[in-house]
Amino acid sequence: MPAQSSKFTPLSVDDNVTLDQAYEWHRLHSPEAPAFVYPDGLGGQHYVTWKKQGEGIEKGVALIRATIPELRKENQRNSEPVVIGILANIDHLTHETFLLSHIRLTHQSSGRPILPFALSTRNSAVAIAHLIRAKHVSYLWVTEGPMKTLANEALNHLTPDEVPSVFSFPTFSELFDEQNDFVSTISDEVLAPTALDRPALILHSSGSTAFPKPITLTHAMLMEWAVRIRQGDANFEGETVSCQNAPMFHAMGLFITGWALYSGFIRAVPNPLYLRAPVSPESFLQEMVDSKTTIVYTVPSFVEAWAADPNSIEILKRMRAIYWGGGPLSERAGRYMRELGVNVIMIYGTTELGMVASVRAKPCPQGYEWIRFPTSVSPVYIPDPEDPDTYELAFKLIDTHHPAIINTEIDGVPGYATSDLVEKHPDDPNLVRIKGRKDDQIMLSTGEKTNPGPMEQLISKNPHVKSAVMFGRGRINNGVLIEPVSLDEAERLGVEAFRNLIWPGIEYANEYASTHSRIFKEMVLIALRSKPFTYTGKNTPRRGAVIKEYDDEIEALYKVVSESVQTDIPTPAATGEEGGWSLEDSRDFVHQIIHSILKDVSGMKDEDDIFSYGCDSLQATYIRNTILHGLRQVAPPASVQKLASNFVYQHPTVNALAEIVSRVSRRSMETAYADLEAERTERLQRYIHTYTQEWPRHRPAPNQNDSTKEVILLTGSTGGVGSHILGELVKLPSVTRIYAFNRPTKKSSRQRHLEAFSDRGNDISLLDDEKIIYIEGDTSVQGFNIDPSVYKEIQYSATTIIHNAWRVDFNISLASFEPAIRGVRYMIDLALGSPQLIPPRIIFTSSIGIVKAWSNIESVPEGPLSDLTLINAVGYSESKWVSEQILETASRQTPLKPVIVRVGQLCGGVNGNWNSREWFPSLVRAAQVVGGAPDTEGLASFVPLQVAAKALVELRRSSGIFANLVHPRPVPWGNVIGWISELLGVPIIPYSEWLRRLEASPRTSESLLNNPALHLLDFYRVATPPKGFSGLDKREVFGIAKYDTTKTVTDAPSLSPEHLPQLIEEDVRRWIEYWKTKGVLSN
Repeated sequence: MPAQSSKFTPLSVDDNVTLDQAYEWHRLHSPEAPAFVYPDGLGGQHYVTWKKQGEGIEKGVALIRATIPELRKENQRNSEPVVIGILANIDHLTHETFLLSHIRLTHQSSGRPILPFALSTRNSAVAIAHLIRAKHVSYLWVTEGPMKTLANEALNHLTPDEVPSVFSFPTFSELFDEQNDFVSTISDEVLAPTALDRPALILHSSGSTAFPKPITLTHAMLMEWAVRIRQGDANFEGETVSCQNAPMFHAMGLFITGWALYSGFIRAVPNPLYLRAPVSPESFLQEMVDSKTTIVYTVPSFVEAWAADPNSIEILKRMRAIYWGGGPLSERAGRYMRELGVNVIMIYGTTELGMVASVRAKPCPQGYEWIRFPTSVSPVYIPDPEDPDTYELAFKLIDTHHPAIINTEIDGVPGYATSDLVEKHPDDPNLVRIKGRKDDQIMLSTGEKTNPGPMEQLISKNPHVKSAVMFGRGRINNGVLIEPVSLDEAERLGVEAFRNLIWPGIEYANEYASTHSRIFKEMVLIALRSKPFTYTGKNTPRRGAVIKEYDDEIEALYKVVSESVQTDIPTPAATGEEGGWSLEDSRDFVHQIIHSILKDVSGMKDEDDIFSYGCDSLQATYIRNTILHGLRQVAPPASVQKLASNFVYQHPTVNALAEIVSRVSRRSMETAYADLEAERTERLQRYIHTYTQEWPRHRPAPNQNDSTKEVILLTGSTGGVGSHILGELVKLPSVTRIYAFNRPTKKSSRQRHLEAFSDRGNDISLLDDEKIIYIEGDTSVQGFNIDPSVYKEIQYSATTIIHNAWRVDFNISLASFEPAIRGVRYMIDLALGSPQLIPPRIIFTSSIGIVKAWSNIESVPEGPLSDLTLINAVGYSESKWVSEQILETASRQTPLKPVIVRVGQLCGGVNGNWNSREWFPSLVRAAQVVGGAPDTEGLASFVPLQVAAKALVELRRSSGIFANLVHPRPVPWGNVIGWISELLGVPIIPYSEWLRRLEASPRTSESLLNNPALHLLDFYRVATPPKGFSGLDKREVFGIAKYDTTKTVTDAPSLSPEHLPQLIEEDVRRWIEYWKTKGVLSN
């Protein structure tokens, strides 16, 4: 045996050894090299060496031999192996070590061999019973607690002859005690040559139906998986890899187990001595920090959660790589992470194939979602007969790659067809990305998969259900679309009653489904009469077409569910001088919420972990939202905002949640606001500084003529005002070319423009003009993610840039707008890189919503606003103000002369079109629901869409840098709300009463869809003008400042009295008629 060393000694890829033999090899040759690291609970780290894990494996072998009598029967050497099931909810280190103990005994030289079967803890009891029966499991290791309960339920589904003997899974302490007198009894037989084609382990497919399929893996297959890490360009030696959600019953866990043998990385895991809640994105991130992780290995849902948190992103930027796989990553999160410099790298593998994608050190330059295959596997692309750009991915059986399942033959060679559909990169056919599933399997963002067919069949047996189509790709949970047998019945009963009618059938299907595949009642959508299902020749729903048709409804449903609360739970009364809730009242409140949402947990104590009683991520969301709903009624807004989004995971018991809830309810508002304001000031200034450094030098080319021909780059040309701007530009004779620039979506640019023009009453024939060039790209990426030659063409020819595209979301933070802010800087770089004598002007659409605290009775000037205390503390408003500052700085430091247009509230266009999700249409809908239209003081300076568009085009010739685009002659709010009252037949009520009624409305799935104003409650709460403001009758409604328009009207004649009359009742009537045609308002 070599001298002990902390150095990792690589194993040769040519050694024909089993997985457990490779671990034993490292016990002998890398004994003091660290294999695992975990936080010690005292601020330090504890390392587990290869030697220590090897001893743990050996102790596990001794325990198995002492427990399983067949292992001691010499005369059974050549008989079939004893199948031993493992159902364990335990830490990664203990789970892996005991599993390796079993694998060692699959090739023992004496006694009957065994075959371990790793069972998913996410299976239903029925699925566990099926797997035990299918593989004739004789013994079952089970951890205490919920898994013991699950196992007992499963055994009830078996006959007495099928029931295995059940034993308690060993704890970490049993395998890793600290006694120093351990003496190995391993004989040379452990490293003796073994037939690698012998079975080593059984895993199973996703368990997405009632019958997950067992998959037997040989020793050769496991080692092929392991050596794959050496077939990419990544060097992991000495790195610390965090792998907290790679369970050992899943192929992802086995990948890590094998890769460690050939790479030399250290695996970072949670402290195995402590009980813990299920891994959450926040707890994973904290463990990464504590263990000094350098590489992350995870599932898409965690990446998406981190992408929404600026603090998480800062931590991830320091990582060498974030490897993700097991399901689709949303395009928004993937692109956003990449734009911010986070190395997100896709990996691809399956239980049937192992890891088959090259493990790269850096993401593909072509995008975060593209993968390449090493030469050790043989991919085949089977053309899709219905789509020439789509292929089914398959793999041939070759000497260096043995699929565990053979289900096809390719050119006379056995192989495995994955049912995954891919497309090839147009410039590199060896790069592919996953498009979906041939067999309609739903890949959740958690890495779990659902085969919808069996569940849909069970649901469709209900006599009231004609067809069922499940959805959920890229989400954390599934939903189902139901087409009723009788639409008349469904409409007569209403959504909630019809859902209750068919719910027993869905509950029956849930009994046979894995935990991750189950459907919540809130996730049931009822088909609309206007969107009937389309069917194939076999009379089955056309899944893809149906889901595409309901894209908007599905998106809205997920948003609604993410915000749903239980409003039937009374909130405690405020007590004491601080006005918050006592600890006891908070405990009662939390107890009621949890027992209402989790159901069937009567035995759970207030000190018990709710996740051990089956609480999942969706239920955790309900608990969080309901607690926040109650806190907002008593706690200072700043205190509620400071509550971490994952507080249910951080405090997973009734007692712990009660403690934090009580504390937040009594937090000092002044202290909270002071902290927030200081942080906010620093944050905003940091963004301005970051994006005003090192301007490109403008270098006009010689012999440039000051041409009268105009070339326009317009972003956001499919939006409300953008489509009208495009129409105005087409009609201008001086404009010879328009680059209509938008982000790519599933629909073509042409189709989106046709829909936008049609919906807003524009002349569709204008889109046939040859001067329009449609472009799809991303302004937040340098070069806009378009062909470099096209970028150069725009840069050389553009005379004006109208940057109108912007994300409209008042619920997200400034950090989420950073890509948009970066896009402003890249627009400046584009303009300054122009060879023209004068850089093209950038017309930037800002917002009057940036100003909140304007206490001056005078109007907001047509100029810069440098006082940060005036700026509205909403991410959207902050992003617009930061962009204003960047452009204004550029105007002082470079030849660029932008026009910053603060756009006010735009109202319905020529046909009354007004986005029903905005605050005013939502307010009008709420007036119908709560039975009253809200009256308050102030003015309404709404500008019709088509007028605003024309004014924006005129402002390209503005004499100044700032403009305020609001109606110069506003009307009293009382006039507008009076017309609303008359046209809808609802009374006028005080704003405070309207808000009270709205707050009292239930926040169920149905009510959130029916009353979208509930999504904007926070906006309406803060909309009331601050006390002490004078001259409210001369200010915009809700106390918003009035804006000076003197210079703007001069530069934009469309706003003059002769072209823009005041709002009248007929305008309001047009809006209401439009909303009625869209189903927003009832007739």
